Amino acid sequence: MYSNINLPRQWSRLSYIYRTLTTLEGQTLPQSTKSSDGISPPPRIPRGPTDILQALAATVGPDPTAAHYKYHDDPYLIPLSNFRKRSYALSAEAGRKAAAWIRDEHAELFNTREWDPPGKMKTPYFNADPHIDAFAPKPLYNDESKVTEEDLKYTINNALLEDSLKIFQLLGGTSGVNEELRIAFLQLLCFYNEKEPDSMEWLEERWFSANIRERQAATWKLGGLADKIFESLEPKTSEAYCCIIQGMAKYYQAERAYVLTQEAKDNGIKLSTSVYNSLLGCIGFLKEGTALRTETLKSLLVEMEEQGISPNNETLTSCLRSISAWGGGKMLQQLALQIVAEFKKLGIEPGLSAYYYLLCLFCKERGPRVDILSGILNDLEKRESLEPKEPTDTNFFITAMGVCSDHLQDINLAERLHALLMKDDNYKLVGDAYKESIYYRHFVTVACRHAPFERTTQLLDMLVPNVYVPEPTVMEEIIKTLEVGGAGDRLAQVWSQLVVFGIAKRAKLVERLLSAMCSCYQYQENEVKEKMRAAAADVLRYSQLAEDKEETKDLRSPTQKLSATTLSNIIELCSDTQDKSDPNWDTVSEALQKLRRSEAVGVPNKPQVLADVAQKAATVGKAGIAAVAVTYLAECGFEEAISASTQVLGVMLNRPQEEVKQLLQERQGLDSLHPSALAIADAYHLAKTGAPAQDLDTSTSSESDSESSSEDE
Repeated sequence: MYSNINLPRQWSRLSYIYRTLTTLEGQTLPQSTKSSDGISPPPRIPRGPTDILQALAATVGPDPTAAHYKYHDDPYLIPLSNFRKRSYALSAEAGRKAAAWIRDEHAELFNTREWDPPGKMKTPYFNADPHIDAFAPKPLYNDESKVTEEDLKYTINNALLEDSLKIFQLLGGTSGVNEELRIAFLQLLCFYNEKEPDSMEWLEERWFSANIRERQAATWKLGGLADKIFESLEPKTSEAYCCIIQGMAKYYQAERAYVLTQEAKDNGIKLSTSVYNSLLGCIGFLKEGTALRTETLKSLLVEMEEQGISPNNETLTSCLRSISAWGGGKMLQQLALQIVAEFKKLGIEPGLSAYYYLLCLFCKERGPRVDILSGILNDLEKRESLEPKEPTDTNFFITAMGVCSDHLQDINLAERLHALLMKDDNYKLVGDAYKESIYYRHFVTVACRHAPFERTTQLLDMLVPNVYVPEPTVMEEIIKTLEVGGAGDRLAQVWSQLVVFGIAKRAKLVERLLSAMCSCYQYQENEVKEKMRAAAADVLRYSQLAEDKEETKDLRSPTQKLSATTLSNIIELCSDTQDKSDPNWDTVSEALQKLRRSEAVGVPNKPQVLADVAQKAATVGKAGIAAVAVTYLAECGFEEAISASTQVLGVMLNRPQEEVKQLLQERQGLDSLHPSALAIADAYHLAKTGAPAQDLDTSTSSESDSESSSEDE
């Protein structure tokens, strides 16, 4: 088996390895700057595996218009709506969930190598190299499992609450576990309140999860296993008191937590800073009234000083969280500023969470305008980096941008805040998808209302749609801004964006867009006008497709019909042509037919538009369209129907309006007119008398017949 080894070849390989090692050793940089030959190279700088990639990326900079790395870099596959982004990311995570399910259901496939030789015993070593515990199958425990305290340590360290409860029962409960392990298990129970925590493995689910506000109510499980374990500990140590008090305070069992605090103080047991931080955060559940709460807050701070307990950043955040939850007013605002000043004297600077609660306290929705944000930004801009320390740090940027948009209405502060967010690695503080969307909603809104038009368009080009997909309310603000700026080309693009974003079925938003297009249409160039007419025609086609789909499928929510004002705007835009063969006239005809068949909501707010369109149609030779427009005005009872009918008939008959009026009043020779002209004449009599001309003739003849018969008698 080993007779075919080529020794010279092996020796050549060994010599090559030796030369390589010698070369690498010669290239090793010295660790000190001293050298015998006078050359002093700099000391070696330790580098990480991705330092070169980060240096290269820093030379290019981020591309704000690029899609997120989680999506394929393909224009046909990049999702451009909120629904598609969510579906795309969650479907990719569903594949990882399927893999995890196979791993857990068939754990035996991942413990041994099935491709070992037949004569070799299968050894229980792992396939993966190196072995990663997070990807390994999780052990399962039942009533027949043989467990040890090491298994309980494993489940506690990995926050497997249900498995920890099972193992704890199998080990005999409080009597079968040593005191150190009982305290560790008690800490797990107090932190999660005896409920299995949400999995931290599925990033996309947590990113796209609905932002549910934390329920601030006493949810601590009284008489549960945590209370039993605490009672079984004798003597009760400081560690036991600290974890049970923090657990009760976290789940707002404030009275019981305060009683245990006094009990530990009476027994001479020293508590930690975290215990007092948790008590400071739930004062509102302990006392009623601002005066009592303020007194309790100050007494807890004094008690910390007496016991020699040093406060930290979390202490400041807890104080401000309680104060901001008590309401508003100058007294609480002065108290908060006083506490911040005292902590600064101790060398404790406010973090993002502390500033978040200050904004909540000073910048109320209906309160007076207070510019506290400028000072906060001045402080944060001086810091080298913003490191997250508490979960509520992600609330600062979204709240601050809301203050810029609604409270202060200041675009300069908004741009400073956004520059701070985009600095270095601060973007991780934006929060989840819900908070990110609200942040950009406020940013785009304040830019549309208070920024110059050029700056607003630059911002929209940078953010929409890859970074942010505007909601309908924000799209309305964008349409208003483009209308004021007279950007007809961009207004025509907005319609395609509404389709891509999945909000083209919102009738009010479409009506607002078409109204904006009509208001600035006459100031555009011919090329832009053509785009706007094409967009208006596409609106009608899209609406027709949606209605046809609704008829064929039983949809849960019916499609909103276009309003009569929307159809009137479509008619106004598409009728701006002198070419009789232009296909836009077909769009005008279809929109008018929808109006006559009462397939639209309401009536047009500008009936004069239909009168002008009727005259245009008659001028270019579209007599049928002119007749339908005038007839609709008459049927709706608009005053413009009388003048429109005479003007249109004058164009069709090539006669002065006075002669046309006389012809219509005498009602002679109307039968010889063209059917379209006859329809306009009927519309004239309908608008003037409330009845068509044919009905008038019938009623007149019946009256004359009755008179003649009476005379004969």
